[in-house]
Amino acid sequence: MHIPDGYLSPSTCATLYAGASAGWYASLKRVKRQLSTRAIPLISVLAAFCFVVMMFNLPLPGGTTGHPVGVGLAAIVLGPWGSILAISLSLAIQALFFGDGGITTLGANCFNMAIVGSFVAWAIYKLLAARSDASSKRRPLAAAIAGYVAINASALCAAIEFGIQPMLFHDASGTPLYAPYPLRVAIPAMMIGHLTIAGLAEAAISGGMIAYLQRTDIGLIGGAKTPTAQPLAVAPSTPALRRLWLTVALLMLLTPLGVLAAGTAWGEWSARDFQDPNSRAQITAASSNHQLPATPPSGIEKLSSVWTAPFPGYAPSFVKNSTLGYVLSAMFGVGILLLVSLLTISLARQRQSNKVPPKHRHHFIEQTLSGFAKTFSRALQSEHTAAQSGLMQALDPRVRLVGTFALVLATLLCGRIQTVAALLLLASVLALASRVPARTLLIGVWLVVLGFTGVILLPALFLTPGQPLYVIPALHLTITQQGLRAVLLLFLRVGTTVTLTTSLVLCTPWNHVLKALRSLRVPTEVVTMLAMTHRYIFLLTESANQMFESRQSRTVGPLSSSDTRAMATRTAGVLFSKSLELSQEVYLAMLSRGFAGEVRLLSEFRMRGRDYVATAVLVATAGIVVWIGR
Repeated sequence: MHIPDGYLSPSTCATLYAGASAGWYASLKRVKRQLSTRAIPLISVLAAFCFVVMMFNLPLPGGTTGHPVGVGLAAIVLGPWGSILAISLSLAIQALFFGDGGITTLGANCFNMAIVGSFVAWAIYKLLAARSDASSKRRPLAAAIAGYVAINASALCAAIEFGIQPMLFHDASGTPLYAPYPLRVAIPAMMIGHLTIAGLAEAAISGGMIAYLQRTDIGLIGGAKTPTAQPLAVAPSTPALRRLWLTVALLMLLTPLGVLAAGTAWGEWSARDFQDPNSRAQITAASSNHQLPATPPSGIEKLSSVWTAPFPGYAPSFVKNSTLGYVLSAMFGVGILLLVSLLTISLARQRQSNKVPPKHRHHFIEQTLSGFAKTFSRALQSEHTAAQSGLMQALDPRVRLVGTFALVLATLLCGRIQTVAALLLLASVLALASRVPARTLLIGVWLVVLGFTGVILLPALFLTPGQPLYVIPALHLTITQQGLRAVLLLFLRVGTTVTLTTSLVLCTPWNHVLKALRSLRVPTEVVTMLAMTHRYIFLLTESANQMFESRQSRTVGPLSSSDTRAMATRTAGVLFSKSLELSQEVYLAMLSRGFAGEVRLLSEFRMRGRDYVATAVLVATAGIVVWIGR
């Protein structure tokens, strides 16, 4: 059930990463009060238990293997939110250090086993064990059923994710690019083994461990109705934790039993298995005799080498004995979990020891006020820059508008990197010659473009097919020549466009922009909407600033997060009702002053000789750029 790299398309992986991220975020928020030195050891020992349990491979029908997860026990003891964190941590360590599951598919594996499995197990257990005493014999039975249903629900999710790949992602000839088997093959192949063998193993573990906890530490059983029951926030007894760690240690010594199961789990074959005749025959037999593609799917062949684990297959290269290597891998994984636990406890204690609240916290209100200050600062900077005697300021606003539009259009139509780079250099020279501060260009334009656009375009370096240019050794990611060219071209286009438009905005007062638009026969309705929006934004911003300052002046001491959210929510409601009134007031005020879409200035625009020359030069430059960059 650990989906390897290459079996799911990048879009499927991204979608499931988003779902898993939502689960991780909600889990951290829900157990935030419990993530103290009292609760962390229990989460850690359950994570270690699940890690070791997943190393026990069981032979399944069809010659494949499967394993229990431990999700039933984790969900019952920790609750669904704590179980999500514990199992996700185990899956991450398995993927990073042992190659059990992929890096690109980690979100999918966590979504299936940690999120879906935890919620299903918890819901079934709560339904079947409702209103029963903690020592009732009904609870182990409820735990067994919960674990059985949960692992099969996780397997069904994985089967569906496998099965939709050939339907959605294939080449022109219909050959699958990722997982090769459709739903009619994937669902039976996955579910038969889990409904018969792996599910029963999960049921035995869940029910057996709950029965064990009833005798040793009944307070760890979730939802107990006895005075001895303890919520997760209460520390479990030291003997109970010691017994759980001894159970994990015993399981580590028994992990070589997992090596006895021959074969590979269904859907976890490597690209090499697709090329080996014997392996191909075994894959076909385990998949209802559905024929494999003649060659390995391109996605599996390309993405399977995204990450090379230090100890792939729980077999360290420096250990020749497979049994000893399996035990050492279990000890290493549990050690990593224990180290994470100790570090988290240390940080939690350090945080609890700091009882003095900070003098200033950057809550929502302070961040909003800072944003308002920056908005007004940028507006003042625009007015200041527009009043300078620069190159663009000396031209007629209509020339600036037409010239900027022509150069932006040429940037979008140009397809040569060298030409767009030269145009970016020209845009930068125009900005500096127009007295636009170099700091504004560097920090406000280029660094923002580099950061925002770079994050978006980075995957294209590796995902764009083409001639290999460079391979990153540690990650085995290939940068293609076509990918690098596409990233550079789009980055230069964005940088040039933002530089040109920023220069226009900073060097031209807003009313001059509106007047230039009307002179160029832009419809009155468009100009009116732009004028009203501009004035309305500043009025609303000033009103919001005054409201926040007034509320803050009446507040003593720092606010808690809940109070800050409540204040922000109430303020947003008041601003919304006030915005409706402001819109009508702005409209009536503009009408009372005779505004009907025609912008009036003290001095009318007048084209001079240099304006005609500048227009011709800018338009000609744009034409030359388009012609050269074809």
